[in-house]
Amino acid sequence: MLHVELVSPEEILFQGEAEMVVCRTTDGEIAFLTDHVPFLGGLGVGEVRIILPGHDVQTVQVEGGFVEVRDNRVIILSDAARLGEAVTED
Repeated sequence: MLHVELVSPEEILFQGEAEMVVCRTTDGEIAFLTDHVPFLGGLGVGEVRIILPGHDVQTVQVEGGFVEVRDNRVIILSDAARLGEAVTED
C-alpha cells in the first residue's frame, strides 16, 4: 500500500492510502505501485488518478508541480490543483 499526499499552495487536497497513483510527468505518464524505486519528476498539466483500496478512483486536475516517490510514499506538490469526483470502477 502507498501513502499518498497531494498538496497545493492553499491546502492538502488528498491524504490517505492507495494501491496505485498514475500521473503525467514532463516525460510522459507514469504509474506508481508499492515498492517503486525512488523517483523525483516534474508534473505536467493533466489528471492524477489515485486508485484507492477497493478500486475506487480519486481524480485531481493539476497544473504543474513535482512528484516524489520514496519508501512507499507518494508526495505530489502542485502549483494549482482541483479535486475531482471519486468514482467506483467495476
